[in-house]
Order: sequence, then C-alpha cells, then structure tokens
Amino acid sequence: MALAVNNNSITLPHVIQEFKMNLGFIPVLWADDGDCVLVDDVPFAVKAASQLRKPHADVLFVDSDALSDLPLSGIVPWGWDRCVRETLRKGGVSEKLLPDDEQLMMIKDMSSRKHTTQVLSAVRDGIESQTCGESYFAVSLDEVNQLKNKYGNIVVKAPWSSSGRGVKYVSDTEVDSSKTKWIMNIIDRQGGVSVEPYYNKVKDFAMEFYSDGEGFIEYRGLSLFCTDKGRYTGNLIATEEEKLSMLSRYVPVEQLQTVRERLSRLLSPMFKGIYRGSFGIDMMIVSDAMEGRFLINPCVEINLRMTMGGVANSISKTDLEPVEIMRIVHDVNYTLKFETVGNNFVNVI
Repeated sequence: MALAVNNNSITLPHVIQEFKMNLGFIPVLWADDGDCVLVDDVPFAVKAASQLRKPHADVLFVDSDALSDLPLSGIVPWGWDRCVRETLRKGGVSEKLLPDDEQLMMIKDMSSRKHTTQVLSAVRDGIESQTCGESYFAVSLDEVNQLKNKYGNIVVKAPWSSSGRGVKYVSDTEVDSSKTKWIMNIIDRQGGVSVEPYYNKVKDFAMEFYSDGEGFIEYRGLSLFCTDKGRYTGNLIATEEEKLSMLSRYVPVEQLQTVRERLSRLLSPMFKGIYRGSFGIDMMIVSDAMEGRFLINPCVEINLRMTMGGVANSISKTDLEPVEIMRIVHDVNYTLKFETVGNNFVNVI
C-alpha cells in the first residue's frame, strides 16, 4: 500500500494498524542479540515475544521516540518505502543510514509486478518444456480485453499490492462492470496492470533469497505456504530436505535447482547498487492435464522485502522435530500460532 501511494505518510485501515501493532515484535526471530526492534507498543511487544515459544534473540524493543538516543549502525526494515524512511528520519535516525529518493524510486520500480513479465521470460528461456507461465503488463483496458479473448480466464493484478489484495479473476464469459471499473482505476493510478492466464495450480511455494546490494545473491531456502482465495494463511516450518521431498512429488529436484541458479544469476546485476535485504520469489506447481504432468511457474511475483516465508525459514528446524504450520490468527489480537502436523504435512499444505 505504501509503495502504491508513494507519499511520506499514509492512513492505514484500522485492521492493518492492528496487525502492525500486534505483530511488530516478530523480527526477534531473525535479529541478533543486542539488536533493537522498532515497535508501536513496547509493553505489548515484550509480552508477545515472551509468549512466542520459539528461540529468538535478546533484543531491546523501542518506539520511535527512543530512536534518536540509539547508537545505530544499520537499519533492516520489513521493506523500504517513503513512509518507513520518513518515520525513521523524524525519529532522529541519521540520513546516512537511510536510502535517498533515487534509491527509493528504484526499489519501488523493482517491486512492481511489471518486472514479473521480464524475469519470467528470462528464467524460462531454454527450459520452456519444463516450465510454464506467461505474464503481460497492460496499459489499457483494450489490451486487457485482448488478453481475455486470447486466454479465456485471466488473473489481473495491480502493480503494487500483496497477499491477495489487488487481484481480480476475470472469466471469458464474464461481463462485470465493477471489475472493469477497478481495472481502469488501477491503470489510471498505477500506470497499468499485470495480466496472466489462469493456471490449474496445485501448489504454492516460493524461494527466499538475500541480496547484499553489491551483486551477490544468497539462496535462503524454500517457502511452502497456504493461501485462501489468494490470501496468505500459513507457512510450513520444516527442514529444507522435507520441503524438497514434498515438491519432488510433482517435479524433479534438479528442475528446482536450475530455477534457483537462474534466478540468482539474473537478479544479481538487476539488484546491484539498488537493493540490500531479503526478498522472495513466489512460484507455483501447475497441472498440465493434456500432457499428464506437472510444471513449474518460476516467477509469479517478486517480493522485494522480508516475507512470511523468510520468517518461517528463520525458525531453525531439525530432522527430529515434528513439522509445523505457522499461521496468523485473529482472536482478541493477531498472533502467530504453530500447529504440529506430524507426518501428514504433504497433505496439509
């Protein structure tokens, strides 16, 4: 939302303000001992972290009023945008630790779904028979309609949105004025929309990476997650070997390794000098009923930020521990819940 608005401030819906306050403590899962974690409510964060029941760092929780008194050596946000920078700047954080306008504009541009089209095509080059996926960036309603006529059922996405927000499913027989109005509004406000054919998806997953900003891309593991109508509902907490074993039911492990290596090589020069931090590439396993096989769509979305998959992978797991599902649930507050799955995890996620 902040990237789409692209202002120094944003009025968040109440539900997102609550979400932000309740879960602001979770960087304790990947922070180092002695780090500071910026939260909206320090006492709430202390209590929530104490109830986490997972190994985590010994950190100092602070609010924005305390920022100017801290001897900071670096800032690692969930993701960069103008709102985050302005909050830190007003709190007294040195400008040397913050991205400038040019960096922020490049991060915003690289976060747009329009780059999915370029990356998807480049990753598939030469391995089209093992993969699937088409993506287009349409700048007019006529282009969207042409793609609908070509593919039938399509998925239309706003360039900047997340977790199922800003996504519309359009069928070839559908004449929906509200969706047409939404598409035209997004094109007007964000310059276009991403359009993809609707695929027969059988599994969501992602690959998590880290960019050092100097051209090195580090692979940080698979993310196997659940969605409900496009919205994130949970992540598998398991070893890399267990996650690979699950996906190997559909596609060879060697194909996953090929995709991983291609993405690292491709994104290294793209992110050099632009982005330093964690990021994830959403993918899917698609059923090819005509050929009786499964294919990888190797780039559904690029998330240039920390992701829930990154959170899941920050929780260490051994072969002796049961597989778990990490979910975000809302009772009185938003909380992280961990449910033991046992040996049936393949059928759960």
